[in-house]
Amino acid sequence: MVLPVCAGTQAYPELPLQEMRIAAYTKAFAERFGLPAPPPGTEPSGGLQAIEFAIEKGPKWAPRYYCNFYLYVDSSLPIKYPEEGVAGEKYMLITTTHFFGRAYEQWMEWSLQDRRYSTGLDGKYNRKARMATKNYMPGKQGAISDLDYIEFHKNILPNLDYLKLNFSPFSLMINKVNNGVDIWVQQRGNTDYRSRIKSDSSDFIKFSIPEVVLQKIRQWGNQAKEANRKINAVIRDKSDQ
Repeated sequence: MVLPVCAGTQAYPELPLQEMRIAAYTKAFAERFGLPAPPPGTEPSGGLQAIEFAIEKGPKWAPRYYCNFYLYVDSSLPIKYPEEGVAGEKYMLITTTHFFGRAYEQWMEWSLQDRRYSTGLDGKYNRKARMATKNYMPGKQGAISDLDYIEFHKNILPNLDYLKLNFSPFSLMINKVNNGVDIWVQQRGNTDYRSRIKSDSSDFIKFSIPEVVLQKIRQWGNQAKEANRKINAVIRDKSDQ
């Protein structure tokens, strides 16, 4: 990790993001898109055609590093997407995207009706996905963490859906996991997880993260976590000036 220094100020740490991406995919996905054949033991399964993991920097109002999953799944899977439309992107909804809502004071000038409506839309993108250890049993063993939908697109190509899921390195909980980790995405049903804390595993479709990807999540996730710690220190220093 390189930590540049600007004259008179402490700069944010920079990570080599172009190198912090890894993808795993099925043989059928490789044949469809002209990719090299997947190495033995790396292919996803269960309707997950391909998975890419990447460390990326957040938007200008949140200049920290985040962990992102890009999933390409069979369109036949009964996934409960945030919206009923063809596609969506969370950043279309949150107030910091819009000039009239970027500051808390501006947000509070909105009518109560508008604030409740906006919060309801934003909330649809949260708590519909999880990351959990394979041995997870609520209150007994293993670990589970939330993933947020950032964007999705149904039928981005024939029979192929696209999901982008996001989590903060601060919620990284897989450093000492030996028996694998799954990504959970909520399947169609009536359960509203915006107001529900406990996860019923029967409400979710599970995709196993290939071990080759898990290794990079551990390595790069910890690098991002350390970089974010330094970024937070810089932000605190600037706010004290």
